[in-house]
Amino acid sequence: MNGPHLEVTRLLQNPLGQPAPEGERGDIVRVSDGTRTLYLTPQEFDEASEQQLRYRLAAEGQSRWSA
Repeated sequence: MNGPHLEVTRLLQNPLGQPAPEGERGDIVRVSDGTRTLYLTPQEFDEASEQQLRYRLAAEGQSRWSA
């Protein structure tokens, strides 16, 4: 897929925002393209294609500009 590399980090809710241990699903998944960030549940992340993630990141950027 074209575009910037997506950085995916699995996070814990307790302690809040700490990276999940290696190999753990975590409670929240942070996806960033370097300029915009999404927070998803592990299930939402697993069900999304890279193209869908990029679309959602682009939409997030547009909603910020229109606010």
